Amino acid sequence: MTKFKTLALLFAAALAFVGCSENGSESGRGRASVALSADDSAIELSRASLGLSKPAAADFALTISDASGNVVSEWNSIADYDESTLYNVGNYSAKATYGKTSVEAFETPCFEGTKEFAIIDDQTTEVRITAYVANAVVKIECSDAFKNYFTNYAFTLTTAAGTEIPFVAGETRRAFIDPYTFSVTGSATTQTGSTVKISKSFSNIVAKTLYTVKFDVNSGAVGSATVTISFNDEPVAEIPVDIELNDNI
Repeated sequence: MTKFKTLALLFAAALAFVGCSENGSESGRGRASVALSADDSAIELSRASLGLSKPAAADFALTISDASGNVVSEWNSIADYDESTLYNVGNYSAKATYGKTSVEAFETPCFEGTKEFAIIDDQTTEVRITAYVANAVVKIECSDAFKNYFTNYAFTLTTAAGTEIPFVAGETRRAFIDPYTFSVTGSATTQTGSTVKISKSFSNIVAKTLYTVKFDVNSGAVGSATVTISFNDEPVAEIPVDIELNDNI
C-alpha cells in the first residue's frame, strides 16, 4: 500500500510540473519595480515636441499581464503600485496608460507604453516604461491667400468612430483622434457670395504622428481660382489634391 501511495504522489508531482511548463512559468517567486517617463514627441519634420503638459507618473494606470496575456494585477495609479508584490517566475508585460484614444477632441492626448520583463527567482526586476502619444494628431491650416480670397469658411473633421470636431475660421487647436481614418468637409464663401463645398478623406493614419491639412488658393499664385488641399506638406508625406471651383468664381 505504501508503494502505491508513493507512486501516486510522484505522478501528481509530475502532472504539476508539466502544468507549470505548459504555462511558461517556473518554480520560485520574485518582484518588480516600475518606473515611468512620458514622451510627447511626434513623427513630423523634426520629431519636435508637441508642447503638451505631460502627465505625471502618478496619473498613469498600470496593468501587469503574464506571457499568455492574462491580467495578473491592475493599479489605478502607478503611485499605488506595491513593489513588495510577488510574481511567479516567468515572462510578463507592464502597460501604463493615461487617457483614452476613444476620447476624440481638441488637446486631449492619450499616452501608452508597454514593457516586457522577466521575473527571476528571489530577485527584483527593474521595469522602465516610456509612454508615447497614442493618438493621431490633426491640425488644419489655411494660407493667407485662402483667408484673403474667402470671406468666411469652416470645416468639420469626422473620425472613423463618427466623432465630429468643428474647425471654425481661426481655429488653431489640434484634434487628438483614434488613429485609423478621418475626413475633412466644409465650405467657403467667396467675396462675391458663391459657396464652395470642400471634402477630402484620409486613410492609413497612425498613432504618434502629427498630420497637417492645409488649404490654399492657387498655391499663392494668380489666375483662375483653384483650392489646393495639402496633406502633410512636410517632407514626411505630401498628398496635394486640386479641387476645381464654381465656374462663376
